Formats: sequence, structure tokens, C-alpha cells
Amino acid sequence: MRYLVGVIGVAAALMSAESVQAQSWGIYVGNGAPPPAPYALRWHDDGVDRMMGFVCSGQRAHLLEERLDHEVEEGEIDPDMGDRMHAAIDGLEARQRRECAEGDVRSVRDLAWRYDRIGQWIDREAHGDGRD
Repeated sequence: MRYLVGVIGVAAALMSAESVQAQSWGIYVGNGAPPPAPYALRWHDDGVDRMMGFVCSGQRAHLLEERLDHEVEEGEIDPDMGDRMHAAIDGLEARQRRECAEGDVRSVRDLAWRYDRIGQWIDREAHGDGRD
């Protein structure tokens, strides 16, 4: 009987040590209930929310178009090149409406990357790429 009590005591000590160690790694070991606030907050990614809001609101495309219009008006970008850039932005806006309606984070992240590439394209055309 003493042997059985000793085995149960060792098993209980090991199980509690496992639980404590797992929680120190940021893993919640619980009973199926939602995790307490400190654990739940750690997994929320505000960057994704900001990126989704910025792209899906249309602000990203609008800012690019304003910048492009400014560069064309200043004579930094040829109007024909500006029209091609506007067409690229408009094509992304059509895709943006579809992807944002679906809430597909990966696709919206890809759209943000493509908007960044168009911004780089505007910079290269307006100010050169430093290889003159």
C-alpha cells in the first residue's frame, strides 16, 4: 500500500510540474474553458487587424493614387506610365473588394505586398533607382 501511495505521489508531482512548465512557455493547459486573459491577449495580432483595416478600407489604394497623381502633375512620371500604374492599382482594388469580403487574411497580406510593390514602382519612375 505504501508503494502505491508513493507512486501516486510521484505521478502527481510530475503532472503538476509538466503543467507549470507548459504554462511558463506560454501554453495554456486547461479544462477546455477559454484561457485566462493574459494567455488570450498574447495570441492576438494587432498588426493583422491594422493591415486588414488599412487595405480593406481602401485607404492604401487611395494614398497610392494620390501620390501617383502628384508625381504625374509635377512632371516626374510620364502620363502614359501613370495610366498604366493607375490600371494596376484599379486591378488590385477589384481584387481587394473580393478578398476583403471573404476575410482572407493571407490574400489581403498579398494585396498589401502588391500595393507596396506599386509604391516602389512609383518611386523608381519618379526619382530613379540610384543607378544613373
